[in-house]
Amino acid sequence: MDDPFVTVVGVFCVAGLLLAVLIGVVAVRQRRRRERQLQEWAAANGWQLITRPAVDWARHLPGRNPHGVRVMLAGQVHGRPVMVGEYEVTDAQISTDADGNPTTTSNTHLYVVTVAALQRVQPSVTVSARGRLSRAKAGLLGPGDTAGGDPRFDKAFRIRGAPGPWCTPSLMTAHLSGHVPVPWTMSGRQLITWTEGALRPPVPLDPILRLAHLLDNP
Repeated sequence: MDDPFVTVVGVFCVAGLLLAVLIGVVAVRQRRRRERQLQEWAAANGWQLITRPAVDWARHLPGRNPHGVRVMLAGQVHGRPVMVGEYEVTDAQISTDADGNPTTTSNTHLYVVTVAALQRVQPSVTVSARGRLSRAKAGLLGPGDTAGGDPRFDKAFRIRGAPGPWCTPSLMTAHLSGHVPVPWTMSGRQLITWTEGALRPPVPLDPILRLAHLLDNP
């Protein structure tokens, strides 16, 4: 007679395998349905849907997943090429259970990445909002060599890279008034911004277009 314990284990293994296959099938169907919806929106609004685009944005994004951009919309707004993509990255957190055994938890994050073409090649630079501790440090010690020149801006935002001629009073005012997206980075002729969430067009483009205009016209 077969061992009941072995039989039970076998049943659970088969059930687990079937469940994994079912989850995979559902995920594929959801992804295809969503791509069809994006394709329909793109066709109706003069944009192009590109799957698995060959872009190098990941080196500027959280997690730096080189294959994280699975889908992208490309178009033009007021003559300026604009791309909007969905970026996916999974991180792993290791913790210890009550028995002292390590456990790993995976978390997948989605970001909407918006990229606008600039008129000329710009130096590599990133601007991000300061956290509470960084604000306090900047208030006490100053922003260092990467100061924009406006104390309010320097306390609220961090510049990584050379400030350069693009860092104008009007650009700093736009940041302080919340009229441009943060964080953002310039790389060559690309202006890249990102925010956490799934891609659901239409994506608000006025903030990045305003920022691109300010960077093109220092």
